[in-house]
Amino acid sequence: MAESLVRASWSKLKKVNTFCATLSGVILLFMALSITVDVFMRYVLGSPTIWITEVSTYLFLYVIYLATAYALQQGMHIKVTFLRDFFGKRTQRVLDLVTSILAALFTAVLLWQVSEMTWTAFKGNWTSPTMLNAPYAVIHGIMVIGSLLLLVSFVCSIILQFRGEQTEPAGAA
Repeated sequence: MAESLVRASWSKLKKVNTFCATLSGVILLFMALSITVDVFMRYVLGSPTIWITEVSTYLFLYVIYLATAYALQQGMHIKVTFLRDFFGKRTQRVLDLVTSILAALFTAVLLWQVSEMTWTAFKGNWTSPTMLNAPYAVIHGIMVIGSLLLLVSFVCSIILQFRGEQTEPAGAA
């Protein structure tokens, strides 16, 4: 029963991660188009916008944090394999498991820290010190969501790795 629960959770999580990565791509497209418009307005019309640079900077956080869990599930995180390849399959599995556990611990600390930062920004009603006056809680909130998705993805991946099941697509690694 626990096995099917983990498999079902991993399957649903993969759908959420895929949606978030797609949203990340849409945001990236918006950023590219808005920066192109800003460059045109600045250098051709001589009338730059006041919001595109700041909004693009904040949206870049959304792009990064919405896509990290998907990158993990697809096996697209950076891997240094030159030493790993000297070992047998069993040792490689153990190294992968240990690496995933350490990465999950790092992600848990990241989640804790960004949650504290976001909560402090929310309580203090912090806003950006610009004309846009963007609320930092909304800007930082995506780091909480992305870190949570990444942590849950790591935990599911660790459980599946411990059982010897494949968590990445066949071509990834």
